[in-house]
Amino acid sequence: MKSLTTTIFLSLTVAALVAAAALLAQLSEVQGSWLLGAIVASVTGVITLALKATLGNAKLEGTAALKALLAAQGAAFGLRLLAVGVGAFAVKGYAGSPPAFVISFLVVSLAQQVIEARSLLAAPKVSTP
Repeated sequence: MKSLTTTIFLSLTVAALVAAAALLAQLSEVQGSWLLGAIVASVTGVITLALKATLGNAKLEGTAALKALLAAQGAAFGLRLLAVGVGAFAVKGYAGSPPAFVISFLVVSLAQQVIEARSLLAAPKVSTP
């Protein structure tokens, strides 16, 4: 759990630094949309990791563990779907570039999915008698 809190803290710190740099720099509409997409994706990724860690500490076994994992995956998918939809409409409302936002969001989310899948596959296997 300590490594998860460290990872979440570092992710939020980097997102805050990138956001501060974006506010200080003169960004075009497309660059701002790309940056916003990456920041929103990283925040939803941190929330997803926290959700999965919470469910992972429940010490569930068998089908209950599978149901908890699938529930976490479904909640993460729903959160990301909501975030990309609301974000694209918000970017359009501020004269940004919705395609740039969506592409940036999906690229960062894909990278997070690969990392999550690798960590899941690397988890120790539990043998049942």
